[in-house]
Amino acid sequence: MINFRRFTGPGIKHAKHLLRQNLNQNKWRSMSQMDIPPEETSLSQFTIPKGIVGQPTCHTHPHMISPGHLTCGITQMEYKERRDTLVNKLLSEVDNAHKSHVIVVPAARKQYMSDKIPYVFRQNSDFFYLTGCLEPSAVLVMIKPAEFDSYKSVLFVHEKDTHAELWEGPRSGCSISAQLFAVDEARPVDNFKHYLTKITSQSKPAVLWYNNESPANSDIHEDIRSVLRHGQVELLDPQKALHLMRVVKSPAEIELMKEACYIGSQSVNMAMACTKPGISERTVDAVLEYTCRQAGAEHAAFPPVVAGGARATHIHYVNNNQLLADNEMLLVDSGCQRWMYNSDISRTWPVSGKFSKYHRILYDLILTVQKRLIELVGEQRPPLDQLFDQMCRLLGTHLQQEGILPKNLDGNDMIQRAYRLCPHHVSHYLGLDVHDAPLVRRRVPVCSGMVVTVEPGIYISPTDTSVPKEFRGIGIRVEDDVLITDAEPIVLTDACVKEIDDIEAIVGKHSL
Repeated sequence: MINFRRFTGPGIKHAKHLLRQNLNQNKWRSMSQMDIPPEETSLSQFTIPKGIVGQPTCHTHPHMISPGHLTCGITQMEYKERRDTLVNKLLSEVDNAHKSHVIVVPAARKQYMSDKIPYVFRQNSDFFYLTGCLEPSAVLVMIKPAEFDSYKSVLFVHEKDTHAELWEGPRSGCSISAQLFAVDEARPVDNFKHYLTKITSQSKPAVLWYNNESPANSDIHEDIRSVLRHGQVELLDPQKALHLMRVVKSPAEIELMKEACYIGSQSVNMAMACTKPGISERTVDAVLEYTCRQAGAEHAAFPPVVAGGARATHIHYVNNNQLLADNEMLLVDSGCQRWMYNSDISRTWPVSGKFSKYHRILYDLILTVQKRLIELVGEQRPPLDQLFDQMCRLLGTHLQQEGILPKNLDGNDMIQRAYRLCPHHVSHYLGLDVHDAPLVRRRVPVCSGMVVTVEPGIYISPTDTSVPKEFRGIGIRVEDDVLITDAEPIVLTDACVKEIDDIEAIVGKHSL
C-alpha cells in the first residue's frame, strides 16, 4: 500500500504584515463620489476575517490553510504584490502622458452541464493569480488616474443573499471582501457596468486593459464592449504581461507545485500497483482519481489518458473503456490539481508486470531520450521549441541505432521520420493551467522559477509498415515536471517510478 505523507500546507510566510502606504502621497476618496481625488487613509493590516465566508480560510479550514494565509501557502501580501507588479508592467508598456488606466480582470462564471445542474466550478487562472478569490462572476478593477502615482483596486462580488446562499452556500459579500482579499474597496457585481461607464467617462483619454479575444465571463463582456463603443477609450490586452509574470513561480507557488507533483506521482504509483490483466482502463482511471483526492487534491488536472495496447497510439485517447490484456503496455497521462496548481505526469508500463523484449527496447529508448533532455534543460536552458528539435534528433538517432528507422536516412529525413512518430511538442509550461501561460511563446529561453514538462513519446500505428512488425501498435510516453533553478533542474515528479526494474517491482502488487 502506498503511504501518503500528511499535507499541512507550505511554510512560505511573508515577514511583512502591514501595507506601508505613504501618507504624504495620493490617497483615495470614496469612489461613490466618482471624482477620484485622494484623501488620507490609515494603514491597513493584512488580517483574515473570522467567520464563514465564500471560500475556505485559515479559521474555517485550519487543516487546509495555515494561519495568516489567504489561500493554501499564499498570503494576502503576495496577491497584493502581484497586482502592484502588473500595474507597473502595464504602465511601462505604453505612453502614459495624460492617460488614465482601467484594468479589468473578470472571474469565471458558472458553467452548466444541463438546465440547473452546474459543472464543478473552476476559477479563471488570471483572476485567481491576482486576488486569491474563488467566487464565481466576480470582477477585479484597478484604476490608475493620469494625475496620480497610485492606483485603486476594487473587487466586484455577489452581495449576500439569503435565498441564493440557501441553495449555493455562503458568499463573502461586499462588507467582508475588501478585508478578506486585501483590496481597497468591494462593491456589488450588479453595479459593475454603471461603475465602469462612469469611471471611463471621467477619465478621458483612458486605456482599458481587458482580454477582449477570449473573455472569461460572457455575462459582462457586452457591458465592457458598450463602454468601448461609447467612450474615448483605447483597448489593450493585459494578458501577455500577466502571463510573463505567471510563468515564473514564486517560492510559495513552487511549494504548492511540489505537493501537486508528489500527490500525482503517488497516484500513478498506485495505479501501477493495481494493474492486472483483465481489469478495465476505467478501473485504473478510478484509482488515479481516488488516490489524488484522498491525498489532498481537489480533482484531476484534466481527463486522464488510460490507454492499453494500440489505443496508446491515439495521443488524446480518453474513452478509458476497454479491458487490459496480458501482452499489452498501458500508457497513462494524468495529473491533479491542488489549490489551482497542477501536475502532469505520463508513464507506460506492462500490464503483466514484465516488459517483453520489444517493449523493453522501445521503453528504454524513450527513457534514455527523456533523461538527456532533462540534462539539456539544465545545461543549456534552451527555448522549449529548441528542446523539441533536440528531441527529434535524439529520437531519430536512437531509432536508427535499434534498426527501427533505416540507417541510410540523412539528418533531415531522420528528423522528419522521428517527428512523424512523436508529433506532439516535448514540453510546455506548467502552473495554474496545465498548459500554463499560453501567451509566453516557447521560443524564449527557460529561466529559473519556470516549471516545464519533459515528455518524449513514440506512437507506432498497427498499420505502419515502415516500422518492423514487432514494434507496431505500441505507444509509449514518459513525462516529468521539472523546476528550472540556478543550479541543477529539479524533477518534481521524481517520486513516480520510471526505471524498468522499479516498474516491474510494483506493477500488480496491490489488490483492489
